[in-house]
Amino acid sequence: MTIVTQENDLINFDAIKCISAYAAHIGDEDGREVEVYTLLAFDFNTNVSSDDELVDENAAISLGVFLSEEECNDVISKLISEINTGAKVFIVPQPSTESSDNK
Repeated sequence: MTIVTQENDLINFDAIKCISAYAAHIGDEDGREVEVYTLLAFDFNTNVSSDDELVDENAAISLGVFLSEEECNDVISKLISEINTGAKVFIVPQPSTESSDNK
């Protein structure tokens, strides 16, 4: 399977060791801190500890960033479904324009 990231990079799923979601805080355009959820892939050469803590963040491949945990989990579920059906390509969707807190 090929995974197409939000940035339109092509990732070979067969070369991926694991895919995990992580919460992160970033500054928005108004300087406020916003929590986002990022979906990261790690290849077989990446060190990830047994408790899923990121050891080398520069080695992670960003598949996408989402504004809510629910949205990120939905994408993970869709990816798992596509893997189970033998899909050849999975396109990571762009994030919604609002977080669930703002709806």
